[in-house]
Amino acid sequence: MTYVTTSIRLGAEAYRRLRLKAAEQRKSLSQLIREAVDVAYGAPGRRTTRREARHDPFVRIIGVCRTGVRDGALHHDRDIYGVKS
Repeated sequence: MTYVTTSIRLGAEAYRRLRLKAAEQRKSLSQLIREAVDVAYGAPGRRTTRREARHDPFVRIIGVCRTGVRDGALHHDRDIYGVKS
């Protein structure tokens, strides 16, 4: 993997917490931040876990408009266009 060097500004308290977490996990600060970015924004080829998906605003809209239709996948033309099947 090719890395790009960048600079970010962190609050002193956030930096302290990250350094402690990195030491606890025996990882470099850079590695900890890369992993956090991958979890927050998705790593290439990585699937989202159910736990992560629950916090995704798009996933949270599932089920908002419950219609009671149970066979919508089978008879979608009927439900969307009013076509008799």
